[in-house]
Amino acid sequence: MGMWRGGLAGAAAFFAATALAGISDIVDTRFGTAVGRGSCLVGPCVPHGSVHPSPDTVWPSQGRRFPAPNGWYPGDKVSGFSQLHAQGTGGVPSYGLFRVSFGGPSALEIDEAHPYRLKARLVDLGISVALASTAHGAVYEYDRGEPTVDVRGKIGCEIASSNATLKIEGPVLSGGGAYFGNWNPAPYGCWFYATREPGRLRIAVSFKDVAQAKAYHDAELAGRTVDALAEEARAKWDGLLARVRIADAGKEHERIFYTHLFHAFVQPRDRSADGLGWDDHYTLWDTWKTLFPLMVLIDPDSAAGNVNDFAARFRRNGVCTSCYTQGRDYKVGQGGDEADCVVADAVAKEVPGLDKAGLVPLLESRWAGRTASYRTRGYVADGEREDYCWRMKSGSGTLSFAYQDACVGRTLQRLKGKDDPRAAAFLARSGNWTNVWNAAAADGGFAGFVCGRAADGTFTSTDPRKGYNKAFYEAIGWEYSFFAPHAMPDLIARCGGREKFVARLSYALDRHLVDFGNEPNFLTPWLFTFAGRPDLSSKYAREVHKLFPSDGCPGDDDSGAMGSFYVFLSVGLMPVAGTDVYFLHAPTIPKTSFTLPASGKTLTILAPGAAEGRSEYRSVTLNGVSIRDGRLRHADIVAGGVLAFEL
Repeated sequence: MGMWRGGLAGAAAFFAATALAGISDIVDTRFGTAVGRGSCLVGPCVPHGSVHPSPDTVWPSQGRRFPAPNGWYPGDKVSGFSQLHAQGTGGVPSYGLFRVSFGGPSALEIDEAHPYRLKARLVDLGISVALASTAHGAVYEYDRGEPTVDVRGKIGCEIASSNATLKIEGPVLSGGGAYFGNWNPAPYGCWFYATREPGRLRIAVSFKDVAQAKAYHDAELAGRTVDALAEEARAKWDGLLARVRIADAGKEHERIFYTHLFHAFVQPRDRSADGLGWDDHYTLWDTWKTLFPLMVLIDPDSAAGNVNDFAARFRRNGVCTSCYTQGRDYKVGQGGDEADCVVADAVAKEVPGLDKAGLVPLLESRWAGRTASYRTRGYVADGEREDYCWRMKSGSGTLSFAYQDACVGRTLQRLKGKDDPRAAAFLARSGNWTNVWNAAAADGGFAGFVCGRAADGTFTSTDPRKGYNKAFYEAIGWEYSFFAPHAMPDLIARCGGREKFVARLSYALDRHLVDFGNEPNFLTPWLFTFAGRPDLSSKYAREVHKLFPSDGCPGDDDSGAMGSFYVFLSVGLMPVAGTDVYFLHAPTIPKTSFTLPASGKTLTILAPGAAEGRSEYRSVTLNGVSIRDGRLRHADIVAGGVLAFEL
């Protein structure tokens, strides 16, 4: 579990030469405040830091149906600044613990908002506040008053603990207890240790106990000022963000690009020192397709640390679910067991430092996992949940399990050998996706769609434009009928062959039957490449890029999943997550350089004319060698060189 922590620190010297002073100043931390219930101000933090102090909106608030999932609605009055927040999520608000308050509700005016420091004024109270963060704590500085620390509440809930305690001994405050009410409903423990002096408060947070919080305080905060912490955090962000350098894109594109890149490295949050393993990747349903592949490229030590903790969690708990927050597993069932896809992606790309032996028991356990009907009937029966929650749906669940079986099978072959019988069994079971393919379902002149299926074998939803949150989680039949990345030749054949498949995919995209505000559709435009039409992948990738507004995402950022998607859309690469393949499309940036820690090499992507809006490419070469099929392997990328597009 120390891989990630050691990796980030150990890479500091390597990246010192590539850091761009002030690159974090390009980031707009108020970005996204106009889009979606999951949007918020991202307060000052360090990459993957446990503590994330940000303002919290007063709740209940007139005219609002829901509390802000991430803490703050712009324009609403705030009650203070709490120390724990999630990034870019929707749904049930999580965290918001140990709120530092300066009195009653107040309007908030922001004077400075950077990844490393926040300065604001509590207008109604006449107080100016500055704050900065470390991995496990924060320092507040203020020009008047003495703040209090609320140990009872959380975002959207005044009482979130039945046993929380607060102890005050002179300048020292400490406390905590057992809490409830997060998106992950499991109760959890959380504690803090803080010291006050005139004009300054230092507060550290632990999911272990007060003693650990004090250890964080003494190691990271004691004697430190906001400005000192801000400079350290700024250097960390500058070094990390500079691993992807763009040129000739224009100031506005730079702002949007680096803000999305910043969001991609706020979570997952490292809480390994608390003995909890990796934490707060929320649900991998959001992040496995884009965020983790981006991490593999530019922060492979962190990727290895995540994957190794999957194995460690399985050894310790006997489970490794798709959600892991507050040190608790949560089997949400949105898309099955997405940890399998993250593991497969890292193993296929030969990420250094993986605990390969430890991954085998986790992967093999999936044979007896999934749901009972998937194991016995070959599909998730309508209404079946077992220990997955209501999000497990017949159509989307079957397709997801099938792809995860393919990922497990291929990964076991890599780890145990091509002839491993369990790998062969998983690969055979990955054909289960065909059991929810209804050849009789039709729409728009196209026949054959995925549908939900009852335990008696009958299809439950035959209209491809329906099934949202019934046969499919957060999608309809049209969308999930394109999801079989491990079996595309078979899917294309079932759609009537390449020409018919291309026509079907174009029909869906042209008529907006595919919603790019949500994760199930991230890969859809690149399916044209499977059918031999990379030019159409490029055309529609540019259309998807246009869906991102100048101040956010077309949907919730979802822990950086949407931000990572934007990064890939901009640079001309799209990973087929769970494999070592990337599909190509015309970049929107004329020049991008990736510094690649796994090899120490640099990949430069050139696309003259990209800033002029050219959406397709005539040719593309890697180190002078023509690429005709619109795809690259991970090994080609980490070897470095020049990827040149002629647009």
